Amino acid sequence: MKKYLTSKNIFLLALAVITILIFAKFLSLLSFPDSAVVLEKGDLIPLPAKTTLTQSFVANRNNLETIQFLFRTPGPKPANTVSVEIADESCTKILRSGTLSTPFLNSGNLFEFSFAKIPDSLGKRYCLLVTTSAKNLRLFSMPESEQQFGLKNVTTGENFEGKTLSIRGVYVNDNLGQNLRELSQRISQYKPWFLKHYFLEGLATLFIFLSIGLVALLIVL
Repeated sequence: MKKYLTSKNIFLLALAVITILIFAKFLSLLSFPDSAVVLEKGDLIPLPAKTTLTQSFVANRNNLETIQFLFRTPGPKPANTVSVEIADESCTKILRSGTLSTPFLNSGNLFEFSFAKIPDSLGKRYCLLVTTSAKNLRLFSMPESEQQFGLKNVTTGENFEGKTLSIRGVYVNDNLGQNLRELSQRISQYKPWFLKHYFLEGLATLFIFLSIGLVALLIVL
């Protein structure tokens, strides 16, 4: 057994473990914000302590798994829990519940509510409820579309006519292959021909294997 526990083998094992962890994290983050929705820093909507905002929204794709929120800086701190629920259109049956968190790639005032994906969400209207535990917060709003989302503070009864929270749905595909294809399409959108589709995928794959192979070779040598 000891003959296998050389420094080279230990470093190679560490490289393999790190590579697996990196790919696992990458795949867990592989989701796609709704490209049709651009988050805007419009008027501020107050969210006083221990109050609830509610509005409806429509999912533009299947497999809804995250809602992104734009808050005025500073946003929620770890000690200040912001609870979020997604209910059916009537706001009576709770489908998903949880709390807001900071994205892995933090952008300062962007927060997200992640949940088990809703497979058949395309075109369906849902009710969104947002409740803060202690601290007064402010969320950005956007002009409301013709769909009438009905933003309201249900604790105080205040209505925010013509406004919707600055939120955006995030979706995943049915399988990993579809996720990778969409990622390639989004990256390729504004690139020259030699950095699109198969060319881009081939270059990315080659770069990954060469990088890992070079590190392994340096360890062995």
